[in-house]
Amino acid sequence: MSTLPANLTNMAAALAQSAGSAGSSGSAELYLKMNKFGEWVYGADNTEVEEGVKLAINPQGFQHGWVAWGSKARGNDGQHMGEVMVPATNPMPAEADLPDVNGDWSKAIAVQLRITEGEDEGLQLLWKANSLGARKAYAAILQAVVARISEGNPAVVPLVKLSNDQYTHNSYGVIKTPELEIVGWADMDGAPAEEPDALEAPEEAADKPRRRRRKA
Repeated sequence: MSTLPANLTNMAAALAQSAGSAGSSGSAELYLKMNKFGEWVYGADNTEVEEGVKLAINPQGFQHGWVAWGSKARGNDGQHMGEVMVPATNPMPAEADLPDVNGDWSKAIAVQLRITEGEDEGLQLLWKANSLGARKAYAAILQAVVARISEGNPAVVPLVKLSNDQYTHNSYGVIKTPELEIVGWADMDGAPAEEPDALEAPEEAADKPRRRRRKA
């Protein structure tokens, strides 16, 4: 995570714009995703993220854009047909400018994270998704970062814990949605900020058991 741009006001404005467009209808090594059971996993082996660990989000690693997937009607159901992603500080690519890739385009987001503790400490991950729930989670994190930047607060790196929420769909039943809960902040050098409203006291966090790791 490199130094923030000198003009924080412009960065805040660009991130705020990205948050709004997503909410409406340095490369990481491994891909992070939430499966249909609400479990957060990474890599080709779908290794489950250690429960309860904190991850740092790179405020310069937000991306927005579009991803195209095939469909049954096109005869390429489930196939990844293309994507157009840009940094969140750049304007959202116009839908009218997207190429014809024989797929259906939908808005997408990407976030760079680093595990800060546990057996996978230091592991770099990239979360890329196009569901409405993912875009809402992205927008919420962006808005929180924008608020810190606008205040002039140097601690603009969100520390989050991964979880899930759910709702019942009339046709598909229970649908899991991603949750990224901000539990602290750090500066770009990794130094944690002292927040008066800590959600969990250190002694409570230390006593909390963690689920055994497994491949999902």
